[in-house]
Amino acid sequence: MRSPDMPPKTFYTACLNIRNKPVLVVGGGEVARRKAAALCDCGAKATVVSPKLESVLEYMAFQKEIVWIERHFEPGDVEGMFMVIAATDSREVNRAVSDLCHKKNILCNVADAVEECSFIAPSTIERGPLTIAVSTSGISPALAASIRQELELAYGEEYGAFLEMFAALRPHVIETFPSPHARQKIYERMIASRALSLIRNGMNEQAERELKEIIYDAKNDRSIKNLGQSIPIVNPPE
Repeated sequence: MRSPDMPPKTFYTACLNIRNKPVLVVGGGEVARRKAAALCDCGAKATVVSPKLESVLEYMAFQKEIVWIERHFEPGDVEGMFMVIAATDSREVNRAVSDLCHKKNILCNVADAVEECSFIAPSTIERGPLTIAVSTSGISPALAASIRQELELAYGEEYGAFLEMFAALRPHVIETFPSPHARQKIYERMIASRALSLIRNGMNEQAERELKEIIYDAKNDRSIKNLGQSIPIVNPPE
């Protein structure tokens, strides 16, 4: 919990599932291109409204990865949208988009004014299923990017490969060990194992074998079995 003396946080950290959600990007330049590409990567149905598009966005429209409305923004463009991103080079247009979205309770991100955003997008590192997000609450994107670069060196591609192995083995652990406490102990052993180091050195098969051995050994581990036993309820003395 935060101290009562601390001001409330501006943003609540969350990950949104936007697959097949209608989203709107207002603008056709480089910032709009980055935003639209990120939305499409997450499976959103992106519409871009702008009189002109930079080359990559134009190609995305040609490939039907996005819907292009070839004109300036109009208020009706936000209707039915789950999310809107204002990324034009006009301060007035971006503010107008934000004001309209706030009135209609539509999530809105404004590229050049954090105070007009109802959500912000953190700087992220992606390693397969692993996503690490860094945010300065919009105060300094440059600092967030600097921290992200440091984390990129600390968390390599082996983390993504490890999580993919972990995901493949997890259903077997759940089926074999009914106790959540027992499963948690097994997961901790898997994470503390040599698997990550083995993957880092290109020894993926050995890593997978080590994770499977941890699960096999746990079946005969009395300490794991004891975690699955219920604790008897003892009536308090009268």
